[in-house]
Amino acid sequence: MNDTTLPKLKSTTRKKTAVKKGFALHDWKLLLNRSNDLAQRQGAPLRGITMEEIALHNKVHDGWMVLYGKVYNIGPYLHYHPGGVDILKPSLGKDGTELFEKYHRWIGIENLIGKLLIGYVDGKERQMIDMPPPRPKGMQLDSLLDSSNNHDDSDDEEEYDKVQANPWMQN
Repeated sequence: MNDTTLPKLKSTTRKKTAVKKGFALHDWKLLLNRSNDLAQRQGAPLRGITMEEIALHNKVHDGWMVLYGKVYNIGPYLHYHPGGVDILKPSLGKDGTELFEKYHRWIGIENLIGKLLIGYVDGKERQMIDMPPPRPKGMQLDSLLDSSNNHDDSDDEEEYDKVQANPWMQN
């Protein structure tokens, strides 16, 4: 069987958007570190915001988005998004949590756009906000070292099994 007799497979490639020079993730991180007020709160405290007010901010130059009950002024980030501005436009002025969960669940929101936080959906600031479950924490190296240093050279296999350096290692 040669290549001409093989069935043709559907292309599953996704449409990629080229990142413009100066708008890569590295550039966004630099901007985050160098800017004092990207959220444009001008020193105002975080506040409760109604969905009606959020709906008014649905433009690229003035775009707010709700993620997990928190309201972000996402406008400064739009051009840095690797998928492009157009993919985020439908979520401006709305709750984008469902789309975020679908495509970016593993992304740490606080590290990426935490400085764009302007408030909470009215009534949610005191409630438990439906955040994704925390990522599993790996074993701390310090605790492993402390446990191994305090170990008295006896062949206590139960103690050894509790402090296993590689959790994927099979016995």
